[in-house]
Amino acid sequence: KRRGTGTDIFGKFFPKRTFDVGIAEQHAVTFAAGMAVEGLKPFCAVYSTFLQRGYDQVVHDAVLQQLPVRFILDRAGLVGNDGPTHHGCFDLAYMGCLPGIVIMAPSDEVELMRMLRTAHEIDDMPSVVRYPRGSGFGAEGLKKVFGYELPEGRVPLPGEVTSVPIGQGRIMRNADPACKKKVAILSLGGRLVESLRAAKLIE
Repeated sequence: KRRGTGTDIFGKFFPKRTFDVGIAEQHAVTFAAGMAVEGLKPFCAVYSTFLQRGYDQVVHDAVLQQLPVRFILDRAGLVGNDGPTHHGCFDLAYMGCLPGIVIMAPSDEVELMRMLRTAHEIDDMPSVVRYPRGSGFGAEGLKKVFGYELPEGRVPLPGEVTSVPIGQGRIMRNADPACKKKVAILSLGGRLVESLRAAKLIE
């Protein structure tokens, strides 16, 4: 799935650092674990739904060994026209039950870049970055929807972002202190837009 995950683009610039194992997810995971043993920083990019095939290797070759394999799960969630075989609906359940693993789900392209940087910095355990199919919001969308302040009026480049604190969220909106009844809306990953819309409707 090189084209789907975007690793074909990376491969054009870094052909000696890109390995396409084809439809062999089990091998991809063990291959990445072997690289981690040798001190490399492997990023194992695969569709969320197809990592299910390599789950045994995830558990035994990466998680139980506490190897810093970075699982990059494309097509997390419902994927529309790709069809039911490509819906990445189960990764939060099957990865979240494993011990000693960091799972990250960005709500926008800036968070995606920051979480990839975070995964790169994690050297003592496996990590997951799961993201949906589709495009980012762009500079205008980031400012309008999420309130980003973009000093140069553009989306920052990957080298310009910082990592995210593990286990910490962000508050997007506070309730009116005068309200007697308050509601907490929690969002994970790409559902933040809908959560903000829901908050507005409640107001």
